[in-house]
Amino acid sequence: MNVIGFLMGLAGLSLILLVSWMMVLSVKQKRLEAERQARENSERRAREQAAMEDQKERLRKAEDGHVPTILYLAKEAEKRDLREALFWYEKAAHLENITGMYGVVRICQRSRKDTVLEEKTKFWQMYIRGMEGDLQLLCETAKAYLSGLGVSVDIEKGVRIYEKAAMANFIPAQLRLGDWYLSRENPVPKPEDACFWYSKAAKLDSSDGMMKLGLCYLKGNGVAQDHRKACYWLECAGEKGNAEAMYHAGKAWIDHGAYGNSVAYIWLFLSAHSGYELAKGVRDDVGSRLGVDSIVLLQSFAKPLLKKIRAGTIGKHLIIRAFNKLYKRNVPIPHHKEFPDDDDIQEKDDDSDALVAEMEKALPEHHGDQTGEENQADEKAPEEKNIKPDFTDKHMH
Repeated sequence: MNVIGFLMGLAGLSLILLVSWMMVLSVKQKRLEAERQARENSERRAREQAAMEDQKERLRKAEDGHVPTILYLAKEAEKRDLREALFWYEKAAHLENITGMYGVVRICQRSRKDTVLEEKTKFWQMYIRGMEGDLQLLCETAKAYLSGLGVSVDIEKGVRIYEKAAMANFIPAQLRLGDWYLSRENPVPKPEDACFWYSKAAKLDSSDGMMKLGLCYLKGNGVAQDHRKACYWLECAGEKGNAEAMYHAGKAWIDHGAYGNSVAYIWLFLSAHSGYELAKGVRDDVGSRLGVDSIVLLQSFAKPLLKKIRAGTIGKHLIIRAFNKLYKRNVPIPHHKEFPDDDDIQEKDDDSDALVAEMEKALPEHHGDQTGEENQADEKAPEEKNIKPDFTDKHMH
């Protein structure tokens, strides 16, 4: 009996010890679990804090224009929020990153159709092609920035894109830049810059560039007013068949000197017969001052010129030299180089006799009689002072 009681007591004691051990173990495990949980929470908070710091740093770099970071944010946002992705892709695109441009197009095409997104798509597709070498579309991109078509108005960006195309010797960009610097829509017009770009186009043999530069000289826009320089450029453009330039050349000579109306009539006749409607009324007005006989003779002079212009057989400066000789003008003609400095301007036509002879072969013989009469009438008229023109417009470089 005592043995049984002893064993039962021993068993009870063992049970108590086991329960106590299990309780101690449970407490220890809970403590370890709590420590582990606390450690994990601390590590998670540290990671979250680091991630927040990284995100802040990315946002800071993106706002500062760091393109790789902007593209990273765009790609991440594309997985969860197309609107945010569009924001970042568009930011990269405005920094002239072509990947960003493609991203804008892709997001717009994935999004629900609406007019704004369609305009964005067209704009960025156009810009992409411009960036890839289509200078005409690059100009259209610049125009869109100036007008706000498919993109927010950004005059500085539009002008910069125009300049990029213009510096690649793309004549339409040079002409548009010139027009912009004279435009009333330009908040800061710069006539001097307009002349600079028109002269660039003129030096690339653009008849529109020549005409616009001539009008600047005629009106004194951005350069000192100079009738002779104006006529040189307008008539150069007229020789190339530019009907509007012929019109302005004609108007420039109306009532200018003893032979001005004769020269004016010829250019206005050429312009009208080249399809420029405004020239017809002005031509007829000048003709009414000259008389029928003079008109007949001048038309006999002008018709062969018109045929040669249409055939493209007019040599450079041929008409200018011929008019200088026949009408005792002193419109200067450059020599040695196509667009020389002051010291290289030729003030007299060394080969004008040969050029006039070539012109007179195509004209009726009685035209010389009319010219002779006009020359006699002009002998008493004072000659225009020789002025050395600066065809390079050095002040604009």
